[in-house]
Amino acid sequence: MNLEPYRKEIQLAGTSPVRLSVVDVGPLEGERQGTIVCIHGCAGNLEQWTPQIAHLSGRYRVIAPDLRGHGRSEVVNSAYSLEEFLWDLTQLLTRLNVEEPFILMAHSFGGPIAITFAASQPQRVSRLILIATGPEMHLNPLHERIVKLPVSLAMLERLRPIVMPKTYAPVKVIQKVLAGTLFRWDGRAVLPQVQTPTLIIAGQWDFIAPVAQARESQQLMPNARLEIVRYTRHLPHLERPDAVNRLIDRFLEGPRVWREQR
Repeated sequence: MNLEPYRKEIQLAGTSPVRLSVVDVGPLEGERQGTIVCIHGCAGNLEQWTPQIAHLSGRYRVIAPDLRGHGRSEVVNSAYSLEEFLWDLTQLLTRLNVEEPFILMAHSFGGPIAITFAASQPQRVSRLILIATGPEMHLNPLHERIVKLPVSLAMLERLRPIVMPKTYAPVKVIQKVLAGTLFRWDGRAVLPQVQTPTLIIAGQWDFIAPVAQARESQQLMPNARLEIVRYTRHLPHLERPDAVNRLIDRFLEGPRVWREQR
């Protein structure tokens, strides 16, 4: 699916104003089943949701932003804290006139943003989908070591396309996300507060957010179900998109055939 026709730029205000690149696609109001907002992970971008956008946008309005400092969104001099990302999400919902309650879907580092939002404003979220996330979050261990090397930012940025080719944020942004959000994130204190019906999807071979963490999240949440996608790592929605899309459909709409009912 070509996402370019559905991209737009949204200017957000506040103490740390930023311009976000956002995909917004789906049926006209009155013809859709709801709205799904997708939040990608640290050093990711909105294009990682392409298989889900293609699958869901015929029935739902799907909104997927590049987070501040990621993808085509503006790189600004800010803290890149959890509070900033939550404020960006809140403003984005207002600017795009999102119908509520909406469905919130997040991958990896997007999990702390989505979980905190759903815990603090449960009336605004009808369903929560968490992919490859958990009560504590890390980057790829190799990437964490690289961004902590005692060399200049300029040198790290020159190395990034070589040693971290599938990252979509500058090293300085990744460093600030680590310090401002990931290292501070204590999901064990927040997850029990989430009353929203939740689907947790874990990759069988994910060593960044392992299955054990997904099981712990399920146990901490009062209304969560866990699905493990076999033969996948940290990006199950890209590695086996059809399997993940079936799980999402079943969670949102119920089983469609007798095999799914079984």
